Amino acid sequence: MRCVCSFSTMLLCLVGWSPSVLGDWRDDVGYTKLINVLGASAPNGAGVPVSLVEASTEDGHYFPNINNPQFSAASDPLGIQVNFIDGSGGANTGVSGHADSQARTLVSNTDSVAPAANEVTVYEATDYLNRVLNLSGSNNDLPLTQDFRVQNFSWIGGGSDSQDREALRRFDYAIDTNNITAMVGLNNVTTPLPRLLSHSYNALTVGRTDGIHNTGLTTLADYGAGRSKPDLVAPRTSTSAATSSVSSAAIFLHSADTVLGTDAANSATMRAILLAGATKDEFSSWSQIDSGGQWHPLDDTYGAGELNLYNSYLATLGGQFVGDTDTPSAVASHGWDYQTVQPGAGNELLYTFIIPNGKTAAELSIALAWNAKIKSPFHVGAPIVADLNLELVDDAGSTIDLNIGDGIVEGLSASDVDNVEHLYLTDLAAGAYTLKVSSNDLASDFGLAWRTTTFFNAFSADFDQDGDTDGADFLAWQRGSGTLINASRASGDADGDGDVDDSDLAIWQAAFGGGAPAFSSLAVAVPEPTAWVLFYFAVLLAMIFGGRRASQLASK
Repeated sequence: MRCVCSFSTMLLCLVGWSPSVLGDWRDDVGYTKLINVLGASAPNGAGVPVSLVEASTEDGHYFPNINNPQFSAASDPLGIQVNFIDGSGGANTGVSGHADSQARTLVSNTDSVAPAANEVTVYEATDYLNRVLNLSGSNNDLPLTQDFRVQNFSWIGGGSDSQDREALRRFDYAIDTNNITAMVGLNNVTTPLPRLLSHSYNALTVGRTDGIHNTGLTTLADYGAGRSKPDLVAPRTSTSAATSSVSSAAIFLHSADTVLGTDAANSATMRAILLAGATKDEFSSWSQIDSGGQWHPLDDTYGAGELNLYNSYLATLGGQFVGDTDTPSAVASHGWDYQTVQPGAGNELLYTFIIPNGKTAAELSIALAWNAKIKSPFHVGAPIVADLNLELVDDAGSTIDLNIGDGIVEGLSASDVDNVEHLYLTDLAAGAYTLKVSSNDLASDFGLAWRTTTFFNAFSADFDQDGDTDGADFLAWQRGSGTLINASRASGDADGDGDVDDSDLAIWQAAFGGGAPAFSSLAVAVPEPTAWVLFYFAVLLAMIFGGRRASQLASK
């Protein structure tokens, strides 16, 4: 056995936090919108094993307040109190305000997006490094087995180069071997990246939507220097809260019926699902080209963009579409895949994306993620990381180039250092496109996810296509209302975005009684109908159909 006592005294910083930052982050990431559609059928985190790793306070505390009413059975969706398990077995498990704040974001009944996740194992950070990852063991001793789907690390740290490198190797090994979706935080300052744990390959590194966090490229020699971080940002006022918010979203996704028992729960696939769902509208400067003119799969400050649970859920809802090396079938607007690609020409896995005639894809977001492979002994050697590429080509076989400048082809993501690739295209015209996943060197399993936001080139609420917009079209909208993906015009999708919602109803409202006029999908902002408008339509329809029935009876 060897001792790494310096790890017990190395810097383990609490990532800046405030107990009053909870607010409306769930509205901002699309959770509230999703719940309004799904209601009681929405995933809620039930049955997902969770772990919280916390740096201890000066007095040695690292535990949430188990008596906090937000963890009680009284308001829990399943009537079960959150069970906090002391994974470190410390004698001092007094309340840490920071740990309590993160636990509330993760699994509480009122502030999380996973209120029915009711079992959380809590570790003290130094104990986690030394005992769980087994840094205090021999060079060949494996990390302990961990049966968690989601694990949260809202702290930063660092030691010597050799210690940091071994800690990261063990951490990435644990994620890959135990299939954990792990979130790690940054500090609330715009300084270079801390070593632990942001230099991880297999975790998601999280920052803030306002960009006030560590940014840049990884720097640790022999551990993939030059990779962009963070991977994702969230709309919170501290990086700790941002990290636990993304963790809570992952718990939600892991509890979805479309995920449990499938390859979507693989750690690489879940990373891809979260990355593909991220939005860019919040950032005027989001770019894959850094200030020095270098291209990266992710923005150096905002990663893939802001967490959007609504978008990521739709990717899981779309289901799995398996790529093929020969003649792939068309994929849906949202979806994912998990499989293995072999290196070499002719082994590319292919996926066909079809933008129908009469539509434009306002957004096509595709993310590819795969894990670094680690072997013992853990104190030497570089991670084994396959060099995978993403490429989108048109029906002539040419890589899509939307002229984003500086000679960068937007339809190709081909980093030779990262273990993530990302394509984000806008205003993609109707046509058939082929996505290629390829490997330059090694066979590798991977997770792939995508989402497509399309719009009709001309809006129309004439759902039955009889030349007018009337009560029958309202009934078509009513029957289709709540559809989240793959909706047709006949089922009430007036704007062509694949769902049936209040925006489609508002288009019906604007055209009602006229001849189903066309609205430019790029120029018209559709207002949201208020409750009184919906009531008005209900009364109006009763009058319409009641009047028709009376007229028909009188003529007989």
